[in-house]
Amino acid sequence: MSGLGLVAKGSAYAAVRSLTGQPPLDASIEIDFEHPEGTVDDGIYGQFIEHLGRAINGGIFDEGSPLSDTAGIRQDVLQKVQGLQPSILRYPGGTFTKIYHWMDGIGPRHERRSRPNLIWGGVEDNHFGTDEAIAYARLLKADAYFAVNMGSGTAEEAGNWVEYCNGTQDTYYANLRRKNGHADPFKVKYWGIGNEEAAGPDIGRLQDVKEFVKEAWLYTKAIKLQDREAKLILCGADDAWNDYVLKEMGPVCDYISMHHYVSSDKQKPASLFPQVDSMEQLILTLKGKIQTHTQEKVTDFSKWFRFPPRNNAVKISIDELGIWEPGGSGAYELEEYYTWDHALGTATFYNIMIRQSAVVGMATWAQTVNVLAPIMTSKTASICQTIYYPMQFYRQHAGNVSLKTAVNTPNLQVPGSKDAKALDIAVTRHDSDGSLVVFGVNRHPALAVKTDLRSIDAKKYKPVAVFELNATAIDAMNTLSHPDKNVVTSTEKKLSGALNDYTFPAHSITAIKYRYIGK
Repeated sequence: MSGLGLVAKGSAYAAVRSLTGQPPLDASIEIDFEHPEGTVDDGIYGQFIEHLGRAINGGIFDEGSPLSDTAGIRQDVLQKVQGLQPSILRYPGGTFTKIYHWMDGIGPRHERRSRPNLIWGGVEDNHFGTDEAIAYARLLKADAYFAVNMGSGTAEEAGNWVEYCNGTQDTYYANLRRKNGHADPFKVKYWGIGNEEAAGPDIGRLQDVKEFVKEAWLYTKAIKLQDREAKLILCGADDAWNDYVLKEMGPVCDYISMHHYVSSDKQKPASLFPQVDSMEQLILTLKGKIQTHTQEKVTDFSKWFRFPPRNNAVKISIDELGIWEPGGSGAYELEEYYTWDHALGTATFYNIMIRQSAVVGMATWAQTVNVLAPIMTSKTASICQTIYYPMQFYRQHAGNVSLKTAVNTPNLQVPGSKDAKALDIAVTRHDSDGSLVVFGVNRHPALAVKTDLRSIDAKKYKPVAVFELNATAIDAMNTLSHPDKNVVTSTEKKLSGALNDYTFPAHSITAIKYRYIGK
């Protein structure tokens, strides 16, 4: 099941108590309705696939499986990925990008080159390549985001890939796409200039930021001269690296990337939350660097570049975001099951990105299937993990405008949580109808949190519904051993009348929806 049909109306909300029988913790929120934080970009709902373990082969793509169509696409997996409504699909990596040559993955499959996967091990037959990634993105109604090879590749190779994907003229690579059965251009919008190029152990060669920038300018020209409208994502790293990249490449940098993985002490599950929360400060730090080193509007860009500069302010692309606990199975121990506390952490990630919507323009979860993923497969079944449901939840309920919110909440005060707050809040508004959605993630494993909501003007907003995700316990999980069992509950309650406060149950993810009635 994709999770789309799990809503059960009329759940009992009348007397929400803490699981221990103790009274709820107290919290309050204040919402600034006059000064929105920014537009919530659909790009934050992206997904990422890489030729790593069973992420693609044996995941979304499984030739010869009775669960796959004639093109090799696993239909049970496709249904679940479609349930997430991803906005972007990032491909082919990741670190794998550094050895990937796109020409290996086009044309008749029996003619494609097989190569050793020097990054992740095994052999890559390249039966899933550019054409298949585009076809999959279209099935998802998502924009494709391709990352080019800066490790063993060349700028010319990257430019040729853009021509193959987006070319409209009577030229070699555009005609090669047509020969392969694709008359119309793919219109790939997003192009990543490498991936984690600062990483010393990788096969890459550009760990010095000055060398990276010199090469990145060449790649930029090769790509933009093929497609003037291409949006470029440049590799971020540490503070010094980001300073230099933004200063030197600000006029053409549509996005600067940030990667963020978190883990916990398995004996102290709440230790996950300080790691999740740290992403907000990283975003704010990078936001400050963007403001310091780049112009919101590019001026004095030489016409002799023969392509335009970026036309929007630089934003952050969190194009690898995930929860990476040690000790999984499969390639590099990257196949793991997620418990409900991981779902609470995932929901917090989305709250953070909503709160920082003024600068966060894109995020792709790493990865979609089997590898640190919301979806897991066996040869005969597939499941949605706990983290799948908050991804779906925010995509379904979040508005397109983020409102600034001040939250007064107690800390968790459970082992490992440091100063992590019990209640995490984000608030959005739908421009289309003015409706308001208050997202609350109660991360306490046992205590409810009662929240004052009187800052929401009852003359302007009428509460209409509460949607909640929860599970029996923070260690509850879905597994392939019991693919028909789902530990995640999704409930809906219609509301009427005033709502002066609300009590968020222990370990819950909640969206309170208000209809706009005033002017």
